[in-house]
Amino acid sequence: MDEFEQELKLGFLEEAADLLREAEQAFLQLESNRDNPDLINQIFRLAHNLKGTSRAVGFGEVAEFTHSWENLILKLKEGEMVANDAIVSLLLECSDHVNAMFAALGENLEATFDSQALIAKLEAAVKGELHSELSESAPESATSDTAEEPSLSDQFFVGDLEDEHSAPAVEASADAGVVEEAAPESVPVDVMPKPALKAVEPVKQSAPPARKKEDEVLRVSLSKIAKINDVVGELVILQTVLNQRRGNYIQDDLSNKSIAQLGKLSKEIQELSMSLRMVPLKSTFQKMTRIVRDTSKALSKQINLILEGEETEVDKSVLELISDPLVHIIRNSVDHGIEDADKRVAAGKSEMGNVTLRAFHESRYLVIEIKDDGGGIDAQFIRKKCIEKGILKETSTLSDEDIIQYIFHPGFSTKEQVTEVSGRGVGMDVVKTNIEALSGSVGVKTVVGKGSTFRISLPLTMAIIDAMIVRSADHRFIIPLTQVYESLRPNLNNVHDVTGVGPCLHLRGEVIPMYSLAVALGLQKKTELSGVSQRTCIICRNDEKAFSVEVDEILHQQQVVIKRLGEEIRDQKGLMGSSILGDGKPALIVDLFDLLGNKVTGFRQEMSQEAFSRIAG
Repeated sequence: MDEFEQELKLGFLEEAADLLREAEQAFLQLESNRDNPDLINQIFRLAHNLKGTSRAVGFGEVAEFTHSWENLILKLKEGEMVANDAIVSLLLECSDHVNAMFAALGENLEATFDSQALIAKLEAAVKGELHSELSESAPESATSDTAEEPSLSDQFFVGDLEDEHSAPAVEASADAGVVEEAAPESVPVDVMPKPALKAVEPVKQSAPPARKKEDEVLRVSLSKIAKINDVVGELVILQTVLNQRRGNYIQDDLSNKSIAQLGKLSKEIQELSMSLRMVPLKSTFQKMTRIVRDTSKALSKQINLILEGEETEVDKSVLELISDPLVHIIRNSVDHGIEDADKRVAAGKSEMGNVTLRAFHESRYLVIEIKDDGGGIDAQFIRKKCIEKGILKETSTLSDEDIIQYIFHPGFSTKEQVTEVSGRGVGMDVVKTNIEALSGSVGVKTVVGKGSTFRISLPLTMAIIDAMIVRSADHRFIIPLTQVYESLRPNLNNVHDVTGVGPCLHLRGEVIPMYSLAVALGLQKKTELSGVSQRTCIICRNDEKAFSVEVDEILHQQQVVIKRLGEEIRDQKGLMGSSILGDGKPALIVDLFDLLGNKVTGFRQEMSQEAFSRIAG
């Protein structure tokens, strides 16, 4: 195979992935819009294009399969067959198969496939002989983005599934090139000849309003964009060094003004370079349509998925890591959240449940909300399960809000038996771990009988972050500003040492644990309370926990470029990376929630009501 042919085939695979995603969404729309001729024509053109182009580039087995696929779609187009649930399931099964072929060809352009069993199903369906068999069969796998995606029984379910099956879903680049539309339906050939052009005399009439020229799309490899961001990161570091030397070491006005202007330009270049990595959530959100369809059919539930904010953009590196957590939570809403039809009717609700997936920007964060109108989460039921599993003590006096957060505890599940869709006791903790690994947070708000809302908050980008530089035990550390709620100098009257628990801070009626950053990192032994007043406390807070971290001093705030850690410390708990500071020296970036999260979780459990009342009272 020569270089040109190889490039041609790889280019087709990139473009065909977009076509296939578009086809799958059209299949899902067909289920609720069966008599829409425009939709059926769109599906036929997509299948026709896939068949013709795959044959043109030399993927004969793909062309053979998509030809049989097209025959079934042609029956729908000509009105000889109705797009019932069984037919839609078969179309989706074909989509999964083509996806698997594309994934294999991406690894080996000479790969071969056995499609005969599925082709036989298609031929039987065209003859009208497969409807009953399909209607009784289980739904197909819940995703179609990669060939390695697990099937329905292996997919993650929030609060339940085995994490060893998890693999980050990699979405195609949003700037993928546009595939030329297939030939008109009236010409039954796979590759259309281009029509000859002839000159036409201009007609003298008033010209129509000029159409606004759309931006052209240029395909750029992700590695080049990554390189640009690395260079911009170095520029940010150098600009920080110069800025800190203004006034003290650099005296002349022109140099200082130039440095200030350089700072503005570097900031603009940084924002522009980061925007190159921003891609819309549309493909990830649309994949959830398939998740909801297959899961709801497996559970015999009627679910309506509402998508809002599909065009919201996020850094591609973040996008690749949020697919699995979304799958967990969406399936949790369908399985645990939405009640069975009879229970909904008895509660005065419609038989069809609603799940809303919404995304929006809030300041410099991406917020994703998954809301259902199901039965909500009963805090006392969660408490009972936690006690049964030994997660909570019967004497614990946690609030309902605190108890509900235990759905994120490892091993927690409300299911009595393991089924295809739930009961394994692994999942929700994986969601939390994955989100916090992105310096984000996840929480849940619920009302019994009304439903629940899961809220994920993530930084828009992971390459450059706003940070606080602190000193502790004669070392400088970097703390992401996303983790800093406030900072203060504690008064000794508000600090208490509780036996079996440790130092606690009484802050505006709330009692929260106190930790030393130096002690947590193993740089010092346990500190005495007598020295607390000379230190500064950083208050960290999210939806489920709050705690205080002592440092010797807060130095300043600045933007930092995240660098990967070396192999020898990459797995060190609580460290998320490193960066170069303004003086050219390195410092570690500390993830306080990862470093101290487990200690905080057990704090309220260990704190007796008597001690709490004594401190707060």
